[in-house]
Amino acid sequence: MHWMFAAILICGTSVFTACNNSEDNPAPDSAKNRKEFIKHTRENLKYLAENLNFGSWELANKMNQEFNTAVLNNPEFEKAIIPLFLQQVLETFQPVEEGSELAEMGYKQFATIDLTKFNYRFTMKEDNSGFDVEEADDFEMIINGFNPRTQQWESGLHKLMLKASGNSFKHIASKLSLGEVAVVILVPSDFEFSIASRVPGSWKEGFKGAFKNDVKLSGESEFMNSKTDAISITGHLTTDIKSQSGPSDATDLYFEVGSDPDANQSSMSFSFGHNNKSMVDLDCVAKYTDKQVDFSQFTSSSSIMDVLVALMSGTDIQTTFTLNDDLTTSLAVSNCGKVMQLQHEMAHARRNYADQATIEGFTKQLNELVSARMTCKGVNQVIPMKLQTVKFGVDYWPMPAFNFADEQGYVPFTQLLDSESIEYAFNIIDHAAEPMASSIITVRQLIQFVRTFIMQEREDQPQGAIDLENRT
Repeated sequence: MHWMFAAILICGTSVFTACNNSEDNPAPDSAKNRKEFIKHTRENLKYLAENLNFGSWELANKMNQEFNTAVLNNPEFEKAIIPLFLQQVLETFQPVEEGSELAEMGYKQFATIDLTKFNYRFTMKEDNSGFDVEEADDFEMIINGFNPRTQQWESGLHKLMLKASGNSFKHIASKLSLGEVAVVILVPSDFEFSIASRVPGSWKEGFKGAFKNDVKLSGESEFMNSKTDAISITGHLTTDIKSQSGPSDATDLYFEVGSDPDANQSSMSFSFGHNNKSMVDLDCVAKYTDKQVDFSQFTSSSSIMDVLVALMSGTDIQTTFTLNDDLTTSLAVSNCGKVMQLQHEMAHARRNYADQATIEGFTKQLNELVSARMTCKGVNQVIPMKLQTVKFGVDYWPMPAFNFADEQGYVPFTQLLDSESIEYAFNIIDHAAEPMASSIITVRQLIQFVRTFIMQEREDQPQGAIDLENRT
């Protein structure tokens, strides 16, 4: 699996790179498809290496992380927001209707908090000790931050605006519900947000986006519940910030994560665009079992691999990964737990200098569970892939190999590399790795901010399902 994912993430941009006409790596004269694909993909590589720019996204990540520090990791925010929730609670108290679902849960009274009407401005105090609160048109937060121009910590440097609208879903806030009193939060379907900075002096909006929550109630309850309801979150984030260290360009990040307990399925899609051109697209669907995992069987001596294998046992995954709106890798994995177990056992065997026959046994089993292919629109080719046992240094590895239509058999990707294309690939990875890793954290934290905002407990997650935050 190390090499299969390398084929997707690295070889998807570099595996089909130009072969040298050398004695060590001769390109067959008849391999027309291979040559066309190699030439076309090298051009894609060069374009990505020269044009992919993450300057604005890096700055947006830094801005967002300052907000996360001020909100998610700051107990003072919760101290400031809870009294306002309680104020709405006191204003909306009413008795529970006899025979209603709340009555069946044992509640006698309930109150409602409507987030579309929760419009306040939270301004961080100069000494960072808490927040001053006042009414506003929307939900706003003004926080202190580090000014890169003055190299000083300044008050009121960043501003977050959050606007809630659309249809609402009922959610019981367990943090606020006590005894016989239930607090019901009306969770809006739509959230718009923007983050602005007062640098060099006036407010400039550099990071904005929107989230949309979609909940399909199972019919078991009028209140949203991730254990029984299909829930999806879609979002669009944009940046347009001038970098101090180089040119910055407009970027677009689209994502969707979803969980459907009834179908035992989770899904995720992700798209990164740069200057109105699609650079990376990823789609993934995971089918998981509905079995309950007994964690008591895992002692302190159990490895993380044991736990992961148990969680992923029976899970099937289908993924497509597209670069530059052209080169697509499709991957299907059945019984991920078994694949992870084979990978673990094979790694142990390899590190003990297993012979070719031993590794070939693992390769055959993996090929029964893992299938893949590559497609290139630019040259109209579909190339089947499978794992093939290849000697790499002193060890044997199951590596991705490719079957071109005008060639017999499969060609391991180690025979398709050249130095120039490897340089392009490393340029791309070097430029993209850190900001894209930060982007994943950014999306996770934005979703967690909304969860914090609606007082949603993490314990609501279904056993065996994939946490929406972590799926992002």
